[in-house]
Amino acid sequence: MNPALWKKACSDAWVQLLITSVLLALFAWLFVWLMSLFSAGAWTRLFHWLPEGIQDFLHNWLRVEVVDLASVAGRISFVYLHMVTVLLFLGWAVGRGSDTVSGGIANGTMELILTLPVRRVWVLVVPAVVSTLGAVVLAAAIWGGTWLGLTTVELEENLSIWLFLPGAVNLFAMTFCLGGVTTLLSSWDHDRWRTIWLAVGFFVVSTILKLVSRLWEPGAWLGYFSFLTTFEPQQLILMREEAWSASIGYNVPLLVVGLAGYVAAAVIFTWRDIPVPR
Repeated sequence: MNPALWKKACSDAWVQLLITSVLLALFAWLFVWLMSLFSAGAWTRLFHWLPEGIQDFLHNWLRVEVVDLASVAGRISFVYLHMVTVLLFLGWAVGRGSDTVSGGIANGTMELILTLPVRRVWVLVVPAVVSTLGAVVLAAAIWGGTWLGLTTVELEENLSIWLFLPGAVNLFAMTFCLGGVTTLLSSWDHDRWRTIWLAVGFFVVSTILKLVSRLWEPGAWLGYFSFLTTFEPQQLILMREEAWSASIGYNVPLLVVGLAGYVAAAVIFTWRDIPVPR
């Protein structure tokens, strides 16, 4: 394996990894502080004041009881599925996955890389490993930011940072899955922006399918077509002692789909022709 591949993959990824990690850690710390400004009683009253239809909507969507959402752990757990958090993880998965093949073809570096004395499969494996390790770092960053918040912010209840680890692991699994799918899309394309739009579209469609399957009972079967069906960091956090045994059913499907995406991408990239950059 040529060290130049590792050098290029790390060079392409480290700036995004650093910025995203810092943002996640700071956002998690800020979120814990914001949640400390409201008491559990205030949240409980707020939820009970909501119309029954909205309460049913929240329960069907989040699959978590209102009393759990109002608890200190429940309020903090929102940071693991907050839009800001999801977008930052989405940016990493799509950004790294789209750069693997179509990004290199589009910017003209792929032709040079393929002149190296290495097998084609390693040209894809190396950035995939860097992307996966980066996802681990990002999950550790939001978990570390949560720890920083629990340590520095006064809360109504003392919580163990280990309570939130299943949520961070589920975030990693989701990112690994999306990274594998994006790499698969990148493996047969030559336009990075098209790969990005296809991957984002895949994520959006998966989100819609999950939402419809949760809120429309006859359409519950649609959840089987969304990889986000097993992305439930908040549920895992609030399961407490049962979280690790339950996490197998949540994380394994995501890891399997992601790995299948990487394997399929490697097969396609090994046999395809590389066009001249346009």
